[in-house]
Amino acid sequence: MEEFESGKRVAFDEFKLFYKSAEKVTDRRNSANKWNYSVCIAILGAIAAIISWSLSKPEFFITGIVSVVLLAGMAALYCSLWIGQIRDLKELNNAKFTVLNNMARFVSFGDGNNENIVSYKPFEKEWDALTKAKIAEEVKGIDIVALKSSNIEYLIPKAFRVLFILIVLAVPLEGWRNYDSIAKLESISEPITNTENQKAQN
Repeated sequence: MEEFESGKRVAFDEFKLFYKSAEKVTDRRNSANKWNYSVCIAILGAIAAIISWSLSKPEFFITGIVSVVLLAGMAALYCSLWIGQIRDLKELNNAKFTVLNNMARFVSFGDGNNENIVSYKPFEKEWDALTKAKIAEEVKGIDIVALKSSNIEYLIPKAFRVLFILIVLAVPLEGWRNYDSIAKLESISEPITNTENQKAQN
């Protein structure tokens, strides 16, 4: 920033370009949140459908429980990914607006003819801010750079993750507690099925 203290200025077009990049990050975060929310709702619907199906067919009750536990477990991991994604995009936006705030003092709103206009190199300064904050790190082994996921950031993905973990714990427990009742339903359904088969053969 010392180079701007000697009267150098930044073009307003460069400031607008960098501001638009910050807006795109915000839009991307909102779109990602909507998509992830829809995915979690769809998973809950699938879990409810599997439970309903397994209760209507007692012979597949164990299969239903295993399917629900696996699906809910994967959904809980997905929520962790969602939380990290929110954190990364939020930190990226923070870095962008920090650069914009520092850059704004040197923006030229004139035609630039009588001013010493230079590039502020905002994307370079943004990357420096991310690196200093230890938000960005190199992914070892594949020579790319990525944003590092961090802690829980927002309530909705946290609530979904807790819900899916509760499903993982509660469904097997309730299945074990009510196994005798389910077994009775299965034993009752077998004679009915056999009777219907005999009628069909006659």
